[in-house]
Parts: sequence; C-alpha cells; structure tokens
Amino acid sequence: MKWITEHKLVLLLSAAIIALLVFHFITSANKTENLGIAAKELPVSDVEDKEKSGDETEIFVDVKGAVNNPGLYEARLGERVMDIIARANGFAENAESDAVNLAERLKDEMVVYVPTEGEEQLHTPAGGGNEQGGLININEASAMELMTLPGIGEAKAAAIIEYREQNGGFKEKEELKEISGIGEKTLEKLLDLIRVN
Repeated sequence: MKWITEHKLVLLLSAAIIALLVFHFITSANKTENLGIAAKELPVSDVEDKEKSGDETEIFVDVKGAVNNPGLYEARLGERVMDIIARANGFAENAESDAVNLAERLKDEMVVYVPTEGEEQLHTPAGGGNEQGGLININEASAMELMTLPGIGEAKAAAIIEYREQNGGFKEKEELKEISGIGEKTLEKLLDLIRVN
C-alpha cells in the first residue's frame, strides 16, 4: 500500500496515457473503415465513362474530284468532310470548294466529290444524292452524280447512262445488275441510295 501511495501520481498518469492510446486506436480504426465504405460508394467519373464509350469505329471514305490527292481514306465515324479533305492534302487550285458541305459527318462507304470551278453542280455535293430523300434517280442522274455512289467510277457511270438510253430507262433498281461490273454485292450497297422515278 505504501508503494501505491508513493507512486499514485505515476500510476494515474500511466492509466491516463493507456486510456488515450486505446481511444486513439479505436477512433483511427473507425475512420479507416468509413473511408473504405466511402470509396466503394463513389461513382465512376463521367469523363472515364465517356472515354470508355467513345466511338472508335473505323470507316472508309472515297475522296474524288478536285483535291490534291484523291483516293480511299480511312477515317473514324463522326469525323467531318473537312477532316477527310485535309487528309487528301486539301482542295486543288481549280476546286469549287463552296460546293462542298465541310461540316457534314462522314459515313462508311461515303463518296466525297469535289467539283471543279464551272462544273455542273450536284444537288448535295459531298454526300451524293438529291433533294428527294437523298436518293439519286439513276434514270436522270448525270455521270458526275452517278460517280458519287459507292463502287461507281467513270466507266460504270457511262455504262449506266448508255443502258438507260438504249432501254428507255430503268424500270427497277435490280436492272443495274445488267451493267458489267455490278454484281450482287455492289447492288446491295446501292439499293438504299438510288431510285428509278
């Protein structure tokens, strides 16, 4: 008892320190646990979602006419006509650039045709087609208009015009298979882009 009385202050201080340490340990453990729960409940950021869902679809676009390097170019869905013109090294000196809708979004198998100055204009220069639902009338279209269609070059456009003149026009779209070089696959690509009246 004498030892306890003599060391009472030391014992009280030791008990207080131990109590503080225990309290601190319990409090820290609770904070860590709460942080873990909060971290689990945090939503994934919108930016990450957008990056993951970004459209990276590769497409191919045929650039024809008055550009410095016409040809077939790879692009990404959602890019615009101005992007593909830039890839073709820009407009040629004699290009009628005002006739092209540079803001139009690119689509797979699209033909971007840039006319030359003074050339007869298309109804919708970059995307092909005309004002009636965006379809090209193969009984009236010029060779230039026909060439905006996928798979149709100068020779096939001339053959289409020759066929319709000799046969009084196309009665149905499927008659295009009579043209040399136009098979089932090419026709499938054209069916939704053309009309016969």
